[in-house]
Amino acid sequence: MANYQKLSINQLSFTYQHDRVPVLNDLTVSVPLDHIIGIIGNHHAGKTTLCRVLAGIVPHIIAGNLVGSCQLGDQSPVQDWPAYNQQTGFVLQDPHSQLSGLADTVADEIAFDLLNHGVEETAIQQRVAAVAAQLQLTAQLQQSPDSLSGGQLQRLAIATAIVTRPTVLILDDPTSEMDPQGRSDFFNWLKTVTHTTIVIVSNEIDELCEIADELWVLEKGHLVSHGTPLQVMNHLSPKWQVATPTIYQLASLMNWPLATKPTLFPVNFNQLRRCVNVNHSN
Repeated sequence: MANYQKLSINQLSFTYQHDRVPVLNDLTVSVPLDHIIGIIGNHHAGKTTLCRVLAGIVPHIIAGNLVGSCQLGDQSPVQDWPAYNQQTGFVLQDPHSQLSGLADTVADEIAFDLLNHGVEETAIQQRVAAVAAQLQLTAQLQQSPDSLSGGQLQRLAIATAIVTRPTVLILDDPTSEMDPQGRSDFFNWLKTVTHTTIVIVSNEIDELCEIADELWVLEKGHLVSHGTPLQVMNHLSPKWQVATPTIYQLASLMNWPLATKPTLFPVNFNQLRRCVNVNHSN
């Protein structure tokens, strides 16, 4: 596969300014574009820093020493900034810091970047309405952002990131303040997003295993595992302290391996259903 069709990281290390120890250490990995990539790992694994590198936040806004290369398609977040920044949506851990603070209503906040880009008013109204509907914010469009709940604020932050139609969407723990139904709705929506490379940091292992094309496991700044959720979850090391999905735990307990790969246990619903059907037919 040609390099312009991939997200490629090659021998990437990063150390924050005034620090001595790298937060990311010699990462090398490659995955096709338009995939959903889940990043998992324990605290201080380097997940947020990797998101910042992919978004171009470091070293352009947050200083430090970056070694190695990162390429998304035909552009680099380092060499091609700020053109790269124009096609990237980045959702921060704290939704408050995502917002402009200048908008009186949710609708104005969603429209803020479009106004700055000179998008025509009718198009702005159409895009704001469409994004609000996708993220279940239609009823809140005329409310003040300050009146929203934590989960609604996170959905608003996501709306501001996707309204410009980025080709790369980077989400750093975007559901931490959502209730269970809100998280379920969000991940179901994420599956419908097309023509976008999505990188998501999340502790929601069950949901990630349902939607992700690939998982990357970080541990103390090292990329210790990567591959499909099925591959990664079946070969976890206990020292990484990464949780396994509920479906994997159930299948292991019941000894329901995949019929086609008898050394592996299912990690999502479709895989489990096939295992149950096979075991019930025997």
